[in-house]
Amino acid sequence: MRTINPRWFESIPLVLVLFFVVAAVDGTSQGKLVAVDSNHIAIKGYDAVAYFTDGKAIKGSSQFEYAFGDAIWLFSNADHRRMFIADPDRYVPQYGGNCAGATAFGDVIPADPEAWTIVDGKLYMVASKKFLDQWKVNSAENIKQADAHWTAIQQRQTAHQH
Repeated sequence: MRTINPRWFESIPLVLVLFFVVAAVDGTSQGKLVAVDSNHIAIKGYDAVAYFTDGKAIKGSSQFEYAFGDAIWLFSNADHRRMFIADPDRYVPQYGGNCAGATAFGDVIPADPEAWTIVDGKLYMVASKKFLDQWKVNSAENIKQADAHWTAIQQRQTAHQH
């Protein structure tokens, strides 16, 4: 079984990693980590619902924002905002919008919201579009590995915050 090569992380610009921080989201029972910027805008301001309804990455607007946990989610329209409020766990990307590939190796790197896919009704993002196809080839194994690391990642992040 092939999985993604950890060396591809070497090509991720350091500025991308430094531009985004990972914050704990207290608004859900799972205590998920969400990739936010310095203003606590989740997933670089992209509309989390649009991936499901429009099948593409669409920037949200501060006109349609919603504070969920320690993150501000932006939406492209009022309907998407309402849908998210009704069922945020359905729309929040897996691993909080952090790179699903990095998570598979136990690391936390904010993802590129334009490098995404939906697998079994769940939204996954990776660090760059150039790695998306490679991640998708073995998505089931990559998800299995990332899921195995996700709890420990969250616990480490929570410990660092206290």
